[in-house]
Amino acid sequence: MIKSVEIRVFVHATEDKEKIITALKNIIKDDFNIIEEHYEGYYGNSIVVISCSIEGENAEKILDNILDNLSRPDKDDILKTFYDRIGKGSAFHIRLNKQKAYLGEYAISDSDDVIKLVFKLDNKFSLEKLRQLIVNKHSNVGK
Repeated sequence: MIKSVEIRVFVHATEDKEKIITALKNIIKDDFNIIEEHYEGYYGNSIVVISCSIEGENAEKILDNILDNLSRPDKDDILKTFYDRIGKGSAFHIRLNKQKAYLGEYAISDSDDVIKLVFKLDNKFSLEKLRQLIVNKHSNVGK
């Protein structure tokens, strides 16, 4: 169902890059190759963009792990906003709280201080399979 996941996070000058990498490791659980891009912000501040791409079964494991560990309110939110989270080419978008990820927790966030995950699906028919997976995981909370 999942072809790949693209993960992207901004590291601002006031943040510890190693803590952000730890947050990524807490989500990904396996070794991964990161790409670092260095930019200068509007006020001359340093901004590092860390990204990685994970393919196939490992991408599905990441999604499964996230869905298994989200709270019921976060799963409610994902179900309510499911179709708003779909982008071009049947891509499913999730934004996780960066600080909670560092602590090994998962929480959906709409702020700018997030780890962005874009899951690319095999095809448009995978959308309904994904939605059903989320419904099933939502039903199993607390069981």
